Formats: sequence, C-alpha cells, structure tokens
Amino acid sequence: MKVYFARHGEYQNPEGVVPYRLPGFPLTELGISQARLQADKLLSLNIRDIFCSPIERCVQTASIIGSSLHLAVNQKSELTETGTPLQGLSKADLVKLSPNYPYDVASHIEGDGETPEQIYSRIHDFTEKLKLMSSKSSHLIVSHGDPITIFLIKSLTGKIPHTIDEFEKSKGRYIPMGGLICLDFNQPGIPKYTEII
Repeated sequence: MKVYFARHGEYQNPEGVVPYRLPGFPLTELGISQARLQADKLLSLNIRDIFCSPIERCVQTASIIGSSLHLAVNQKSELTETGTPLQGLSKADLVKLSPNYPYDVASHIEGDGETPEQIYSRIHDFTEKLKLMSSKSSHLIVSHGDPITIFLIKSLTGKIPHTIDEFEKSKGRYIPMGGLICLDFNQPGIPKYTEII
C-alpha cells in the first residue's frame, strides 16, 4: 500500500494568527495553484480514494485534487488539525510562549491540548484501516503540517518528536504548505519515503 500525504495549500490569514481548528482561513490564489500542482503530480499514480481533514483549507485542497482525479472527497475527523487552546493566538504571541515547540507550553498542556502521541495514534490508526481495505492500493490523505510530520517522523525513525531539534534532525522534513510526499508500505519494516513536492 502507498499513502500519499498532501498538506493543504497556503491560506488567507490577514490577522497573522495560528488558526489550528478555527473555522475559515480559505486558500489564497497561491494555495489554489499549489493544490492544482499536487493534482498534476498525482494524476498518473492510480489514487484509489481521497481522505481529508474537515478543516476548510484541507477540504478545498482535496476538492481541487479530487476534481482533477475524478474522485469524491471523504472528510475524516481523525485527519484534523492539532487540538489546542492556543488556536487564535497571534504567531508572535505563540513564539513568545514557546520559541521552540508548542506542545510543551503549560497552557497547551493544562488546556487539554493534544500530545504528539495522540496525534500520531489517530493518523496511525487511520492508515491501519486503509491497509485492511487493500494492501495494493494507493490512497491520498490531505491534512496539516504537524499531524503529517509527526506521523512521518515516527514512521521513519520509530520515535515521536518532543523538541524542535528532534523535528529538525529527523529523516524527514516539516511538510510545507502545498507539499506532497509518499510512504510506501509495500516492504517490511520502515516504509519507503519519497518527497514529490
């Protein structure tokens, strides 16, 4: 099984906040172009189905891709953005609170924010369900930077990142907006990782 992971495209954010799960924040023109490029890269890859986070920027990205691939989009809560009470803060305020890693901020922890382990588990459990559907299919997941990257790092290294250094020193990269990667699970052990965009 191959799973392609697309991060949503650039989104409108005139106030410069960290939106996480807040409603709104639709794609910019650049974000729409990024989704079209993702679709172009996926056209010949025999994608069986598209699953996405229910957050607007992911739904828009997945819909653009789905239109090109002639596939319906399935929204799944397991693929959503990080749950955190820090949503809505300005990016500057978030950096002041946590210059390195938002998951260790007291207000995130005390406000029942998701841990990296919880994020990894929900993405992992979802991909395990895909394996049960068909071991030879290719699937597309459209999600967010942190969920994709946390799942990627744990899949490649066996470790969940807990500091920014662990993010940066991992075998993968932090997935940029409009990014597209593939994890090929058709081999035993560590999946094969390919950067496409």
